[in-house]
Amino acid sequence: MYPFKKYLLLLLFLFVGCNGEQPTETNQELFGLYKSSTFIEPGSSDGGVDIQSSGGYLNITLNDNYEFTAELYIPVSINSNYAEGLWNYEGKYSLKADTLEFTAQYFIAKYLRWNKQSKHLESFEVPPRGRPFKIILDKYLK
Repeated sequence: MYPFKKYLLLLLFLFVGCNGEQPTETNQELFGLYKSSTFIEPGSSDGGVDIQSSGGYLNITLNDNYEFTAELYIPVSINSNYAEGLWNYEGKYSLKADTLEFTAQYFIAKYLRWNKQSKHLESFEVPPRGRPFKIILDKYLK
């Protein structure tokens, strides 16, 4: 009877651990609206463009069903690598440890870090050209 219990335990482990879903953490504090407070695009040689200070922004709403919507505004008056105007995005996201991964075609950020203490979403600073690409979004609290 002992081997039967071992196999039953193994089957239970496989059933629960391998249900085909992508691992996603649940934290109620994550969900809600985030608005950019810093939005800097790297420049090819000029040091970059401060989109936020020029009137641009990025807003992201993270829903509790792991879908998101986002609104991106790039002003006409700046020399950005992104297309000017108002853009809307929607898609899915997942949270693993402190990293959000977004799955939406042409969305400006594939990954953002969630700072649980400050309730910010932050880009990973990777300097592709001169100045690093940097986005910080603050959770909007009513």
